[in-house]
Amino acid sequence: MAAGQDWLVRFLAEFATMSEPERDAATNALSAQHRHALLALAEAREATTEANLVEVLDAGHAGLEKLYEVTDPADLHTAINLTSRERPNLVAEALFAAVVIHRGWTGQEPVAISELREQWIWHVRDLIEAARDRDQRDA
Repeated sequence: MAAGQDWLVRFLAEFATMSEPERDAATNALSAQHRHALLALAEAREATTEANLVEVLDAGHAGLEKLYEVTDPADLHTAINLTSRERPNLVAEALFAAVVIHRGWTGQEPVAISELREQWIWHVRDLIEAARDRDQRDA
């Protein structure tokens, strides 16, 4: 972690143990730049907690599927770099999907990860069945 970002980890560790008035005082004492970083983190956490993680997995997996199609390593690196600049959310979603879906199957994964992976697998199964049903109706 960069030295410039260490302040945030230290601040959050101390912040967790403070009373409400101490938290207000600590937040007010921050520089404008640090206060902005703290607000951005809070906004990102709020957006993350409100996200439908199955939808995030769908989007991320779709991004991974597109990357799997690239055969040249240089092209793959270029595609990842361009995407990370132009669509950073897609990169974050693909990384999230890669970790959740491809994490080891040892049975020692955190329960939340296992439950999310299972929920997503059933979701994908339902999508496949719905597509088969449509194909049979259209045939």
